[in-house]
Amino acid sequence: MLFYRLYDVVPTRLAEVEDEARAFTRSRAWRGDAFWLANENTTDLFAMEYFRHLRNEEGPSLSAAGFLRLLGDETDAIATLYFLNDISQRFHARAWLQDEENPIAKLRRIEIRQGRLPSGMPIEDVLAARPVIKKMEGEPITFYPPTYRPNSYFRRDKPGMWGFSLKGIRDFAPSFLEAEAEAMRIYRGFRQLNP
Repeated sequence: MLFYRLYDVVPTRLAEVEDEARAFTRSRAWRGDAFWLANENTTDLFAMEYFRHLRNEEGPSLSAAGFLRLLGDETDAIATLYFLNDISQRFHARAWLQDEENPIAKLRRIEIRQGRLPSGMPIEDVLAARPVIKKMEGEPITFYPPTYRPNSYFRRDKPGMWGFSLKGIRDFAPSFLEAEAEAMRIYRGFRQLNP
């Protein structure tokens, strides 16, 4: 289970965060549960109670929270990490992720403050510098983080690009979410050609 929380979002911007979360949920195919985010405006009974209990424990700085069952798909965890990183930057918030089974870089907890780790480093610094494999029917998709040395866009001093490969095709994109979206377009194209 991957648990995640957002803190210190300006209350007048919660509707924007909700819209972003819905768009993110629809933007990709989820292997486990689909991403969801509960806040003080949530109307779903389970999500409303989940948020109410957490806020009673943590106080008014908690703005939104949710969790995912990952079903062994590391890309669901990485996509959630990057989405919350983006939200923390754009909404000047603090994000927190926890997974006792450690799918993200063998860490149990990650905290992000306005797009950075508390140390000031980018989140790529905690990701394992190894390929990430998304299991698909037919052939897997392999993603290469910017910190993976054989990645031809690896740069120690600059943000790199995420690489991906499937069926002998390799390409790069500026972010994990863009690389995943492009890889899935190519994958669906091959599925249409060879049903």
